[in-house]
Amino acid sequence: MVSMFKWDIQPYVGAWSVHDPMLRDHRDFVQGLWNEREWDFTELKHDYFKLYKQWMFEPHPRIQGTDWYSEPCFTQGTTESFNLFYIRYSDKRLRIARGEYFYHNMIGKLYDKPFAFLDEDDLQEGDAVVLSVPFSDTGNVPYYLEEILTECDLKGIPVMLDLAYLNLAKDLSFDLRHECIEYITSSLSKSFPLELSRVGIRFQKSSFEDQLNIMNEDKLNYINMHSLYLGYHMMKEWKADWLYTKYRYPQERICEELEVEPSSCVIFGIDNNNTYPEYNRGGETNRLCFSRVWDGRNIANRERL
Repeated sequence: MVSMFKWDIQPYVGAWSVHDPMLRDHRDFVQGLWNEREWDFTELKHDYFKLYKQWMFEPHPRIQGTDWYSEPCFTQGTTESFNLFYIRYSDKRLRIARGEYFYHNMIGKLYDKPFAFLDEDDLQEGDAVVLSVPFSDTGNVPYYLEEILTECDLKGIPVMLDLAYLNLAKDLSFDLRHECIEYITSSLSKSFPLELSRVGIRFQKSSFEDQLNIMNEDKLNYINMHSLYLGYHMMKEWKADWLYTKYRYPQERICEELEVEPSSCVIFGIDNNNTYPEYNRGGETNRLCFSRVWDGRNIANRERL
């Protein structure tokens, strides 16, 4: 039987957390957490909010404007935040860059939503932009980020920034002090093997009463407290740059071997010469992810760890 999944035959496809041997011990760690059942849900939630913001930005002291975003919500990864952004701006044309997280492209096709890649047309009033920083296709801060945000400021175009890959890198620099940015969102599913726990956060400058705000209200707390609790203690246990620090040298070594460029995000190598076209995601370069080779899930390449 031929597998339908690319990752069975292409060792560097996708974007995965590293199931690091150290973190395999987190099963016992997690099991111990479940035994601590006397939680004050509201206190726990606010501790999570405070810690997450401090944790995610600590390795990036040059990022400006983090204090602009004072209204947090727990989210099921980043995807829940995207869905609510689509709903809020359902009357606007969705704009993304080529090579962006496939989910945005899929939404445009599934729901016949007005859609255009950023390089297909000028930004216009009536658009809404979603952009990953670091960028999903390269793991680097987009060179055009400041230009796009400034133009969106001038034209009143709402923007959501996806910072899911932020803690795969270290010492990034960009400016969040733009009026156009409605939300920033992130998750823990790339820093830790928490893909199925769906642990994320969304920040706003001021509270806007959508479904997520309502579910996060202290009187309701209609959110996944089990995943929140797990994420909170994972962040307390491991610093945000642990993955970058441990795997930067293996990244440089495998990139040299494969003749690709090390990304700012430690799990990626970027092919600028089209040597590996099978890893193209729609952009000008090809992105190779090393996580499943390093941790042995791609059995044929275990020796690369």
